Amino acid sequence: MHDRLPEIRAELEQFWADQDPLAPVSTGTVDDLVAAMDSVTAVEVLERLESLLGIELPSGDLIKRGGYDNKDQFVDELSAAVANFGAEHTK
Repeated sequence: MHDRLPEIRAELEQFWADQDPLAPVSTGTVDDLVAAMDSVTAVEVLERLESLLGIELPSGDLIKRGGYDNKDQFVDELSAAVANFGAEHTK
């Protein structure tokens, strides 16, 4: 599955772009504590990845609780988690 890492990363980057999570300007409110990509939204990308890879992906094991603070964190952490899961479960 690690050989498909470029495809996984591309799909995650496209999903991020489709969501257009703009980094908010600090307002001094509770909104400043919200992740740029919350975990509930991030779960949606698993459907795209399942179609791409042809395997079922468990959101509870792959999506970071609380979400992701920026695009790099989202792409790096989730692509590694998906590739590792795929490698372990598609032998």
